[in-house]
Amino acid sequence: MVSSILLLNKPTGIRSASCVHLLRTKFPKRVKVGHGGTLDSTASGLLVILLGNATRLSDYVMMLPKEYKVTLKLGVSTSTLDYSGEIVSQSFFSHITSEKIDAILPAFQGMRMQLPPTVSAIKIQGKRASDLKRGGCSPILAPRPVTVSFIRRISNISKEGEISLFVRCHKGTYIRSIVRDLGEKLGCGATVTELIRLSTGTMKLESALSYQEAEQYNWEEVLNKTLSLQDFAAHFTIYEANTIQEENIKNGLKIRIKEMLPISRGPVPTNIAICVLGKKLFSLGTLELIETNTFFRPRTNIF
Repeated sequence: MVSSILLLNKPTGIRSASCVHLLRTKFPKRVKVGHGGTLDSTASGLLVILLGNATRLSDYVMMLPKEYKVTLKLGVSTSTLDYSGEIVSQSFFSHITSEKIDAILPAFQGMRMQLPPTVSAIKIQGKRASDLKRGGCSPILAPRPVTVSFIRRISNISKEGEISLFVRCHKGTYIRSIVRDLGEKLGCGATVTELIRLSTGTMKLESALSYQEAEQYNWEEVLNKTLSLQDFAAHFTIYEANTIQEENIKNGLKIRIKEMLPISRGPVPTNIAICVLGKKLFSLGTLELIETNTFFRPRTNIF
């Protein structure tokens, strides 16, 4: 049974769903294909494709931090918050300096409330906000808490008013909203002209298969480019289960942490998730304190 992860370099202009469909055509029908978080069609970069039983890891992939390079244009605001939308306002930006942007960017770091774009995949009463917007409605979205762990300027302002930023953020963060809010703080407006996802967790864009290669390869060639579940496990603190513990975990039973062998420590905090590996088991779960004992409670088992 296939259980692996493919890193794909999604080009601009192609939907994430189209990438999933392309991979589905490569594999036998019994092999499920999914992803670990969409990219807008106007964005490019790393798309994590999940194959077979690895499709059950989607929520865990989405919880990992992501890194982006975003290029924005000052003095322009659009209906979609990026270059694909209609221009709704224009303003002078010649008074904006790189130093002024540097002074404002720290305000975006940490946890803050963010208003998502109206053109987004967020669902309102079962329908995507973007579909409602295109249908002539004006969806009302509530601000949501998001976390940006790092943001900095990586270029100077061009004559055309373009400037690039590097952003490391967590689940639910919209880069388009960051650009919109930055434009508002600067008083001139801003919109995204290019957005590239550079990484998800420790999975990097430079290791990704190109879309053109994915089109040309057969399913065996694609499989040769995938990551294993053990590769993905490195994001988490890992314990090893013995044969008896492995069978108990497969049956959904809790195991005392101190009775398992610690292997390595990963970047994902242990209060969010930990990983247990066996000879034929990959399990992600949470810690549970019962009286004075800490247990591993399996949530997602693949075997």
